[in-house]
Amino acid sequence: MTNKALLYVRVSSKEQEDGYSLDAQEKLGHNYARVNKLEIVKKWRISESAWGKKERRAFDQMIDYAKKHLEIGHIIFDITDRMTRNDFDKMKIYDLAKQHDKKIHFSRSNKIFDKNSNSDEEFMFDIEVAVAKKLSNDISRKSKMGMLEKAEQGWLPTLAPLGYKNNHETAEIDIDKARSRFVIRAFQLIASGSYSLTMAQEKLDEEGLRTRRGKQIPRNTLYELIRNPFYYGVFSWKGKTYTGKHAPIVSKDLFDKANKALKEDGRPWENKRNFAFSNLMRCGVCGCKVLGEIHKGRYIYYHCTFTKGRHQDANYIPEEKITEMFGPIVQKVSLPVKLADWLKEELKERFRLDSKVTTDGAKALKTEYDSVYKQLSNLYELASGGITNKEVFQAKEREYSARLADLKIKIANAATNPAEAIKEVNETLELTKGVAELYQKAKAHDKAEILRAIGSGYSFDGKKVVPTYRAPFDLIAASCPKTTGNWRSSNIEIWGG
Repeated sequence: MTNKALLYVRVSSKEQEDGYSLDAQEKLGHNYARVNKLEIVKKWRISESAWGKKERRAFDQMIDYAKKHLEIGHIIFDITDRMTRNDFDKMKIYDLAKQHDKKIHFSRSNKIFDKNSNSDEEFMFDIEVAVAKKLSNDISRKSKMGMLEKAEQGWLPTLAPLGYKNNHETAEIDIDKARSRFVIRAFQLIASGSYSLTMAQEKLDEEGLRTRRGKQIPRNTLYELIRNPFYYGVFSWKGKTYTGKHAPIVSKDLFDKANKALKEDGRPWENKRNFAFSNLMRCGVCGCKVLGEIHKGRYIYYHCTFTKGRHQDANYIPEEKITEMFGPIVQKVSLPVKLADWLKEELKERFRLDSKVTTDGAKALKTEYDSVYKQLSNLYELASGGITNKEVFQAKEREYSARLADLKIKIANAATNPAEAIKEVNETLELTKGVAELYQKAKAHDKAEILRAIGSGYSFDGKKVVPTYRAPFDLIAASCPKTTGNWRSSNIEIWGG
């Protein structure tokens, strides 16, 4: 038998605290090899971060390597439970020793197990593996109990999803300010109905969203993000729904809108040619998407997709005409400078007067929150006593948890800093002062982005456009009279407000 050896060291975070660090095990292993005149030719270092499938793969690689290389006569472990904590792996070690004539060394206890080990040594080896297995099971059970307790306290007992980060000092979950804006943006894009998952994926990539390794967010990851109720304040653990203590990133209303859009049959068509106004409008006759296409290799026209069948009033409109048709819609939410400045001052005074009303509203919401929370607690007590059936329990649990999450968001909104609210309104009013001029000068794709910012949807039947303005642009548009006539050179009828 040669003196060539393999070194296998493994550790978890708790064992590192107890002096079993990878470096400590490796140093002891090398000292052991030197004393026993062994030459370590290859080593494996397995940390807690490689737990599970990766650890299993590393262990199997070591076993296969030892079998394939006949010159390897020795394998060095720290102690028995650094080698294995299950019977399956124990049999692999037995096979190496008995069938492949490998010597198994334990550097810390200075023991050797090989084909010549007697029955007493084999018995002690089995006992040590059994003890390691029990220790592993105890750790697993305690870990599961700890995670369940954390869930009961309202904290997700696992890695925080995109947009959040685990606070290792407080053991809580905080909002990741650098990445949470992308989560909000993802929900807004999908909820708008103008973006498919693939289109939203590409848009978010353009805006700077990356994985921790700097790659584009996978489509299935984006799908799971939109479906995850954690973002509005609720999570599930081991089949039970909990109201989280973490701060929600999106409202329940936005979450529902995004998920409804995700399920709808009329999903946005992939805008492969990147037409500026595709997926922005729906047909005013049948409700299908309005998309662009190329004519004669150079001219862009927009029309209904006719998914539900062809119909009358199906005009093909050139992109230049579409651009003009949207002009008055933008103009309608463009305020004169003096009016916008006056509104700023008026709203500042309104916020001051409403502050007391907001405070009273927050107290009422808190009272309702406490009441619903008590109802949920009573439900759990009834369930633990076997008084209620499973279907009733699950339905009520979902109802109360959703209500708590909704109230939590309303309480947070009621507690909004007036200065921040005023700042947000002022920024909107600043935009209204120049949005018409900005639209007129912008390129087609930038025009489309302006339209998405001021409107949640547009209906187009080939002759007229009907906008659905977002707040607060809807209020601004409603204060303007209905207009019919020219914007630039077109004779187009626009309905809005």
